[in-house]
Amino acid sequence: MAGGVVHYAGIALRRLGLDTAIITKAASDDAGEVLRMLRDAGVRTYCRESPATTVFENIYSGGDLAVRSQAVRSIAAAFEPRDLGPVRAKVVHLGPLTREEMPTEFIEAVSKRAECVSLDVQGFVRRVERQQVRLADWPDKKQGLAGVDVLKASLPEAQILSGEDDPERAARTLADLGPGEVIVTLGAKGSLILAAGRCWRIPAFAPRAVVDPTGCGDTYCAGYIFHRLRSDDIAAAGRFAAALATLKLERRGPYAGDAKDVGALLRGAEAV
Repeated sequence: MAGGVVHYAGIALRRLGLDTAIITKAASDDAGEVLRMLRDAGVRTYCRESPATTVFENIYSGGDLAVRSQAVRSIAAAFEPRDLGPVRAKVVHLGPLTREEMPTEFIEAVSKRAECVSLDVQGFVRRVERQQVRLADWPDKKQGLAGVDVLKASLPEAQILSGEDDPERAARTLADLGPGEVIVTLGAKGSLILAAGRCWRIPAFAPRAVVDPTGCGDTYCAGYIFHRLRSDDIAAAGRFAAALATLKLERRGPYAGDAKDVGALLRGAEAV
C-alpha cells in the first residue's frame, strides 16, 4: 500500500484543514497508486520521476505490535534542490525513508524556502545492508540539523544520534546541534518535548484497538505541526499530536477523521 511521510502526514494535515502540498519521487509506473489517495484527500501533489520507488516491507510483532523489522526492496533517486521548484511555505516537513534519498544540501535549500523546517529523522539513521534495515548514526547530522527547527526522533533513534540513553539528555544533546524544538517519542510511554530549555512529558492515549502502527510517527508530526501553527503552547501541541496518533493507530491507513475528533478524545481524557 502507499505509505511514507507524504501519505500519512500529508493526508492527516489536509484532514485537519491545512492547505497541504507534497513533493515526492516515484517511478512512473507507481506514481498513480502513490498519489491517488493524496489527490482524493485534496492534497496538491508534485511527483518527480525516479528510476525506482522507495519500497519498504514492515513486519510487526508483540502483543501491541511495538516490535518492527524492516526490509527495503528499492530506493528512489535522491532529492535535489531543483526538485523544490517555486515552493514557499510556512512549514516544510521532511521525512526521508532512507538517508540515500535526501542529501544535506537539500535540507539547506528547504531552510531558505520555509519559515519553519520540521524533520522526522528516521530515514537518516537507517542503514540498508542487503535490503535489511539497521540503525546507525547519521554522519552528517551536524550539518543537516543546523537547518532544522523542529526535530522528531523515536527513543532508539535519539539514543543513536546523541550517544545518550536517557531521553531528556538525548533531547538536550540534539538541541545543541540546532533544532529549537526536539520531540522524542516513547511509544506507549508517550513522548518528551524539549523547547527553550524546558522539558515536557506528554502521556500517551490508550487506543481502543491496535490495528495499524505504520505511519503513527508521521501522524504525530502532523498533529504537532497543525497545533503549533495555531498556538505557542508546547504541551497542548504534544497532547494534540499524541491523541491524533492514537486515533490513527486504531485504523488501517492514514488518519480519516478531523480536528473535532481529536478534540473529543482530548475532552474525554480530561473528563476521566
